Amino acid sequence: MALHGDLKDFELHDLFQLIQMSDRDGALHLKCVEGKGVIFFKDGKVTHAEMGGSKGTDAINILLAWKEGTFSFDVDEESSRVTIGQPVQNVILEAARQIDEWKKMEDVLPSIDVVVDFVEEPDVRDIELRPGEWKTLSFIDGEKSIKEIAGQLDMEYFDVAKIMYGLVGSGLIKVLKERKEGKRGKEKDKDKDISRKRRFFR
Repeated sequence: MALHGDLKDFELHDLFQLIQMSDRDGALHLKCVEGKGVIFFKDGKVTHAEMGGSKGTDAINILLAWKEGTFSFDVDEESSRVTIGQPVQNVILEAARQIDEWKKMEDVLPSIDVVVDFVEEPDVRDIELRPGEWKTLSFIDGEKSIKEIAGQLDMEYFDVAKIMYGLVGSGLIKVLKERKEGKRGKEKDKDKDISRKRRFFR
């Protein structure tokens, strides 16, 4: 199946369904001014996606927002990585759900480049945390961005952002700033940082 063209003429959802109906395995390559991306299909499922440093559902969410650029489908091209492994229709529905949730969170977390830190004197009396929230808290130091924390946890940006959104709402953490790529904030006081964390982990 020869499939290539312009994203102005085809929405990515339509391309997904076309590939599914044709029952072909391969890789959908996408290119625009923002960069390049690729989505792999096998046995009626989306198996893996990449865009820059993003992978899996995070990459799908970025690529679905592209309205300009070019695409081409290479039949039988494979990837050994499996970061999604879901039927095409499920991937489309999940991406739509996540995009809606991102819109709800963006007033608090405008991007995954924001840095978060502990609230100085939180009221923790009536707060119960799940294991994933405790683990995420252990990576917060007032310097790392959500994107960096997600990388260290080996989790998708959306999942970590959702946890952070809940922790901000609980009054445990606060958003400091949006850090520019490649720039760090001033050196932290390590003793003070350890002291703050002990309020949660004692």
